[in-house]
Formats: sequence, structure tokens, C-alpha cells
Amino acid sequence: MSHRASVPSVSGRSSGPRNSTPRKLSVTANPADTLAPLSRDFDQFSSVHYDVIVIGGGIQGSCLLYEAAKRGLRCLLVERGDFGGATSWNSMRILHGGFRYLQSMDLPRLVDSVRERRWFMRMFPGLVEPLQCLMPLYGQGLKRPGAFKAALRINRELTKLEGRLPGEAKLPPGHVITPSDVAQDWPQVPTVGLRGGGIWYDARMLSPERFIVHLLRVAQSMGCASLNYCSADAIETVEGSVVGVRCKDVVSEKEYIFHAPIVLNAAGPWCREICSGVAVDRPELFTPMRAFNLVLDRAPLSESAIAVSAQGAESQTYFLVPYGERTIAGTAQIPCDADDHTEVPAQQEVEQFLNQINEAAPGLDVSPVDVTCVWNGQVSACYAGADVASDKPVVIDHTEYGGPTGLISVSGVKYTTARRLAQRVVGLLPGPPVAPLEDVRCDERISDIPGYGEQTLGADIADLMQRIVENEAVVSADDLILRRTGLWQDPASVLENWDVIANAMSLAGDEALQQRESAEELFNRLREPWNTHGAGN
Repeated sequence: MSHRASVPSVSGRSSGPRNSTPRKLSVTANPADTLAPLSRDFDQFSSVHYDVIVIGGGIQGSCLLYEAAKRGLRCLLVERGDFGGATSWNSMRILHGGFRYLQSMDLPRLVDSVRERRWFMRMFPGLVEPLQCLMPLYGQGLKRPGAFKAALRINRELTKLEGRLPGEAKLPPGHVITPSDVAQDWPQVPTVGLRGGGIWYDARMLSPERFIVHLLRVAQSMGCASLNYCSADAIETVEGSVVGVRCKDVVSEKEYIFHAPIVLNAAGPWCREICSGVAVDRPELFTPMRAFNLVLDRAPLSESAIAVSAQGAESQTYFLVPYGERTIAGTAQIPCDADDHTEVPAQQEVEQFLNQINEAAPGLDVSPVDVTCVWNGQVSACYAGADVASDKPVVIDHTEYGGPTGLISVSGVKYTTARRLAQRVVGLLPGPPVAPLEDVRCDERISDIPGYGEQTLGADIADLMQRIVENEAVVSADDLILRRTGLWQDPASVLENWDVIANAMSLAGDEALQQRESAEELFNRLREPWNTHGAGN
């Protein structure tokens, strides 16, 4: 990624030196009060000539739109489902600081990860919190007290390279604890061979769905646009150059052509499909592998997120993360064929995973009846047929392989580093000779969001629900329940207070009944996706 992509100039602007003084977007003390609402005005947006079109509305596509918008580019993002509705929603909700990269001494990636974790903590202070992590140490590799202490020292020195702003939140330093301290934190820990425990800190995303909404609304306030339920059916070219994207409004089934000389393809598991017909397939862009995490109706074994693996085996390390009164367990990774687009795990795959974590974590004792939600999707494997996720992002300028000028595909690997990858990709584009706009911090708190904290569904939050529907491109009740709020965590409350949902969305009669039935199917799909059809986008 050290070279400038072979793409045309945009809006007639030169790519000369940039002014180093950051610019500001005018907002009030509470950005949510002045940020532009998300709109699904296909007719209006199709009349605009854009500098860049981004395909894919997950965290990677949203960061691409956000970074391009900050640099003064007029951009459109199109997403065939709902924003953040596929892999991004199904993440484990952890912002990793890259501590594990010390095992391979990949120090640049560690520094990148720390920088980006700090950015998320600074950008979303009310939606991110510290997460204490514990790894029992049994005397192998990094799992030795001495080796772990050395790793912590290196990590501490490297993270000093990334300066902290005044008043910025700071994670506590890691340390090594005694076997008795480990047993106090996790009473059921296997003690045979236990030599201590390693403590370090990452960060937890409390409501990642709000991250994407905020980034899109900031970009909209900068003159860009985002469309959900907008299927990118074909990339339009003329004489070997990109001129736009032919799309369909999934709701109305009307077709539109959106015009731009540059397309950034960030469609995740579908990124190779997007390029078909105009570019040679590049398998390295995305090699599919299924992955899933489970939300378990089981009290956490510890206040810490525990890294566990079966003793005496070269087995994968899993994490058990406290999630209120529940536990998140992950991540299961399952190889699949290149043409396998199945995202949903089979029932036996979930049962096998439960057996593995029961073996690795005595005292957990979970069974399929304890599964309240399955977060599943596809991620890119390190090679075809592997059960290990790729840890290297891929950026392909298709011009270099005989494809059209102006088509660039982007495949990220981590939620944490999506913004950094977006910065690098946007930096390859010709752009205005001005510094990017400053970040616009999100001032939402987790207690402000229905379904989290004290914000339970009821008549007292009806106005808030209506504002969400009006401002955030909510198309269906599923969008509202899953990807604008945390209401998915309490199905009984949603169904008992369905009138609040119906009123917020102006639903009545048969339509209200159909949406309620859809919500019931949604809850069943979250709990047992193998028993239902249509899971995933």
C-alpha cells in the first residue's frame, strides 16, 4: 500500500500538499442534535455525481465513507442489507490492543492496534469501557510468568510511542498474579501446573451498532449519503474506467444508477462477487471461513474476560467474556469451501464448540439450552480450507490486474483497525489539498440507548424510539431491535410492549402484525439459527 492507486482525479481537485491545520464541523455540545439524519432518498441521491461510491455498510465501509468525507470528498455508501447487519454486528465486541502480536513480534501491528483502540475510546467514550483479561499461566511459551512479564514490559514501552491526549481515558497497566490470586478471581480454575496468571486490559464495545450509525451521520453532515437496503448489482464502466454503480432499492425494487469515477468495494464476504463481470477474480481478497460467538445464559465465571484452552493440548484459545449476567464465548472458527456462502453454524457445530469450552473452562457446564444468541458470519481465512482467520488486510487496485480504472477492493481483518485501514486506502486517492476535518465525538452513553441499562422498552421512551426511526433509516422492526438499540436482549419485553415499536414506526393493522411475526422469527433465529431460514444478510 505504499503506492498511489491508479484512479482518476475527483472533482477536478489536485492532490497537492495538504494544509496541516485541522478543520472543524460545526456541531452543538451534543452532536446527535445537529447531525444530519440518514435518508433513503434514492431519487435525490441518484441525481448527484459523486467522487467516490463505497459498497458495503459494515464497519470497514463506514470508516471508508467517514475518512473520505473528512477529506472533502463527496461520497455515497450503499449497503444491500441494513447498516452493520452482517459480520460487523456479530463481532465479540472487543477492541483488541494487539497484545497477542508480541508472540510473533509484529510490533508495528501492535502499535497500530493500540492507536486505534485509543481512537475508539476517545471517539465513543460513553460506549466503550475497560475490559480486564486473565490468562492462567501453566508454563508454556508466553504462558510462563517470566515471559508474560517481559511481554508486558515491551507492550508498556511500545504503547508510550502513541501519545495520549490530555484527559483521555487510560487503561490500567497489566501485571502477573499468583496462583492463589487466579483462584480467587476464577474459583474453578484448573490448578494442576498453574504457575500464576497474566492480567492485561483491552476495551469492550458496549453498543457497536451505535458506532456505525454515528459515523454515517457525521459523513451525511459533511455532504455525503448512505443507503441501506440498496443492492449493488453491477459496476458500470465506460472504455475501461468506472463510471458508477447500478443498484436496486430492495424495498421498492426500483433500479438506479449512481455515478462516480471511483468505487471502493468493502462488501466483506461478498467483495469478490461484487467484482465479477468487470475484473479478474482475486481469491486472496476473501477466502471464506465461518465463525461464531455464543451469548450464554450463564453467570460469568469471573469478573475478568478469561482466556482458556484445553490443558495439555495444542488447542485454540477461547475467550469467556462477562456480559452483564450472561457470558459471551468465542470464537469458533470452521473452514469451508471457497464457494460456500453458508454463515449459519450447524447445530452439531455449536454443540461441539460447547463441549470444547466446557473442557477448557471447568465450572461453565453449558449446554444448547443455555444459548440465548448466536453471533455468526463469515471472515477471511489465512488460506483456503484453514480454520484460522487471516490477520493481514488486503487492498487490491484492480487496474493492476486488467480491471477497470477506479475500482479498489478492501478486505479488513479487525473491527479495531478498520479506521486505520480506511485512512490508508483514502490516502491513496487523489484528494483536496486540505487537512481532514476533526473527528466529531459521539456523546451518547450506554444508558441513553433502549435495551441497555435502565432504558427498558415502555411508553416512557416512545419519543426516543420515534426519533431513532425518523433519523436513522429504520426500514423494519428488525433494524430497530437489532441494529439501533439493544432491545434484542429482551425478547419478552419487546413482544409485551409491541405497541411502542408499532407506534414509533407508524405500523397498524396487518403490517403491525407482520412485523411482530418477523420479530418473533428474529428472536428464534438469534437463538437457534440452524432451525430457521434466511439468517444473515
